[in-house]
Amino acid sequence: MSFLQRFMQSNQQHNVHLNHVACIENDYSSKSCERLFQILSSTQDPELVTGLKNLLVSRGYSRKEIQDLLQQKAH
Repeated sequence: MSFLQRFMQSNQQHNVHLNHVACIENDYSSKSCERLFQILSSTQDPELVTGLKNLLVSRGYSRKEIQDLLQQKAH
């Protein structure tokens, strides 16, 4: 496989990942912040985690606040 083919394939995989994250953000946009934190604390899917964190950041939370709130709920 040539370099160009590998590059194009990796780019497509990256686009699929980004598309899935965007779909998650769209699907969960109607949920409350509290519900998003509940889902976030119970999931292991990395794309779902990324999408929910992006959604919470867009609602005004900082990444540090999100991490702190998740650690508090874990205890």
